[in-house]
Amino acid sequence: MADRNLFGGTPADVAENEAGVRVPGAVGLVWSSSEDSASQETDLVDINGTPTVQLVADERGVVPPFWGPADGREALWVDFGAGRMKLTSNSVGERFKGHLEALDPHNSKQYADEQLTNYTPLRGANFKIDKGQTWGRYTIPDPVGTTADGVGGVFSTITEGSTPGGFKEFTRLKNTGALYVDPAGSHVPLAVGQFESVSANGSAITVSRGRAGSEPVVFRVRTDGRVEASGPVTAPNIGTARVFSGPTAPAKPQVGDVWVQYG
Repeated sequence: MADRNLFGGTPADVAENEAGVRVPGAVGLVWSSSEDSASQETDLVDINGTPTVQLVADERGVVPPFWGPADGREALWVDFGAGRMKLTSNSVGERFKGHLEALDPHNSKQYADEQLTNYTPLRGANFKIDKGQTWGRYTIPDPVGTTADGVGGVFSTITEGSTPGGFKEFTRLKNTGALYVDPAGSHVPLAVGQFESVSANGSAITVSRGRAGSEPVVFRVRTDGRVEASGPVTAPNIGTARVFSGPTAPAKPQVGDVWVQYG
């Protein structure tokens, strides 16, 4: 019955006199505690659903079953004239069993479901991000302008089925914010924002012949804006001419070579 607990109706729930003898038909009042300051409980309902303010023992002196206050009280005190005696709810077993079998008795599953909508699942999923919102943030351990080792990783793809420590990394995002694009196979590795150092000689972008960020580097953009290439640079506005400078002419000049003599 809603939040009310069931009391009475067991061999332990009886009306007795001072000598401990059962008193059939005894009338008792229900109290909130055994203290002198206790208040009388009048929000009671008999087993048939009829409101009542007192208890009447049956012909055996047993307190009949009744529903306690609507606030879900677990214990009450009843006085049949020989002092207040404690009554404990006898439906605790059924209620506990129902609690264990309930789908979500504490609403914890509902809470977890609501919270997990903000987390990334272990396997593929589509994410809808509200306009103007950021999907996630990662705090860089070292502030910009200080030395960052680049060892820690925020994200990486690794060899399938690898054991911890024995895997091979491919594309990865470092804790410095640098991105290493290292595809599996023979594709050209690329590293963006390596942040090797804060000096002008540091690399901002490199394309390596081996793993991303490793030597030999075949193309490099320095942090001061310089562009370096280990081979010829081809573009619509660049021909095949070679440019030399210095006191000595090129050893094997070719058609189109330009030599600027100085010294």
